[in-house]
Amino acid sequence: MSVRLLQLSDCHLPAQAGQRVHGRDADAGLAALVARLLELPPFDHILLSGDLAHHSGSDAYLRLLQLIEPLAGERHWLPGNHDDIDLMRAVDKGGKLGCKEVMLDSRWTLLQLDTTARPDGRGSGALAGAELNWLQERLSALQDRYLLLALHHNPVATGSRWQDEIRLGNPEALQRLLEQAPQVQGLVCGHVHQALTLQFVHRPLWSAPSTLVQFARGCETFTLETDPELSTPGCRWYELEADGSIQAHEVWLSTGFEEKWPHV
Repeated sequence: MSVRLLQLSDCHLPAQAGQRVHGRDADAGLAALVARLLELPPFDHILLSGDLAHHSGSDAYLRLLQLIEPLAGERHWLPGNHDDIDLMRAVDKGGKLGCKEVMLDSRWTLLQLDTTARPDGRGSGALAGAELNWLQERLSALQDRYLLLALHHNPVATGSRWQDEIRLGNPEALQRLLEQAPQVQGLVCGHVHQALTLQFVHRPLWSAPSTLVQFARGCETFTLETDPELSTPGCRWYELEADGSIQAHEVWLSTGFEEKWPHV
């Protein structure tokens, strides 16, 4: 049996429902995507991979949990550069959502990394020394399990200059650890608002699209995607197989979702 893991990322929920971010109603778009996901078989786990709120208060995190309530699966989240970690912890009673090490099944473990250290005010982040030490310790302790690493910031370039300037600030430190950790089967990230399949230390690295808006690829400056096939809210989900392989899938709202959901 495989583990079915859903990744929702870059929701950017504002302080109040109905407020628009990049011209869209973030809450309504996420609700529409959840309705689409309910047409699929249920998931075992749901990963919320950062930028869940858009410089807003605790109500945004509470609304996020309410919006995804119809979905099956154990919830997990990690912060992005737009998030307030203290507010996330206040909402996460008991710290279950933010648990950094999650046993997904008898074979697979998810390790969640916080990449919000050393912010530059433009969107970049890094892995703090304590975070790297924790990861090194867990990689040493979990040599007999398949591992999936989750982080918000992408550790490799995407080909868009403005985005590559705000990616993970110290990927070399992560690279050194993974070179000695063959049990790491893949990585997932958010941040780029695109569904990309990349490579990092000879492992697959998947980025999830945003549940709000997508960024155009290969751009010098900030540019929103306008192609109808690529600009709708989306997400990824993964099948983590018993043999250590990973199958990645994409889910998008139809190009007519704004007509079906006129308040978006």
